[in-house]
Amino acid sequence: MDIIYEIRRRHAVQKQSISAIAREMGLSRPTVRKHLNTVEEPKYKRIQPVSPKLGEFESQLVRWLEQEAELARPRRRTAHRLF
Repeated sequence: MDIIYEIRRRHAVQKQSISAIAREMGLSRPTVRKHLNTVEEPKYKRIQPVSPKLGEFESQLVRWLEQEAELARPRRRTAHRLF
């Protein structure tokens, strides 16, 4: 929120151009323009995936890990092999 306030202050009070604000603050011009046009701070909303990528393989992987927990370390499957 501080960045948005600073962008708006520089544009309205100091009359700086969008390019000057972007250059001084290290932002892109579209980002500065976006923050000048928004009313409130943008919120990130994560969209939950429909199903986990490993969902259908989860039971098999858990079974392997439980079985191999009893084995000596050199005989266990590596993460690379499980992948």
